[in-house]
Amino acid sequence: KNRIQKKLDQFKGRSIVLIDRKKLKDIIKDFQFVKALKVKKVYPNTIKVAVTEFSPIAVFIDKDKKKYVLTDGEEIVENNEADKFNSLPLVYGKDAEKNFYVFYSHLKRTGFRTGLIEQFNYFDINRWDIILKDDKTIKLPSKNYENSIRKFLSIYQKENFSNFKVFDFRMKGQLILK
Repeated sequence: KNRIQKKLDQFKGRSIVLIDRKKLKDIIKDFQFVKALKVKKVYPNTIKVAVTEFSPIAVFIDKDKKKYVLTDGEEIVENNEADKFNSLPLVYGKDAEKNFYVFYSHLKRTGFRTGLIEQFNYFDINRWDIILKDDKTIKLPSKNYENSIRKFLSIYQKENFSNFKVFDFRMKGQLILK
């Protein structure tokens, strides 16, 4: 907010009749998390600017250890301040950032609480592992993984499964526990 306000300070003291909305929007466009911008001139001397931001949902780390913020608007934002998002799950794997949003939407559709997730690992064979904050690992198959997620959710809180750390659903029709 402060950075945006600082950029807009150049318009202070100027006639609002002469301020071009396009110029305002061009300034705001430089901010990567901006989803939408509404500019309204309120005569005689006020401009209202409403900014809607994307929400960060994960941090992708590429093979060179460079960090990108993945947002709810399916934006991949290169961000030098990605360390601000330490509470977000990490995403690893070649081309994971390209495949993450489809997987994430399926995960949300199953009702999985994403706040439990520490890390997502993507494998070239279009397969995901999910590592939870309580050190449990869910190994999902490359196809029909929504069913596996639902099965995991149905047993996750049950006491007789609390000692297991790995829930492997990769074999069709089987659950391997470790």
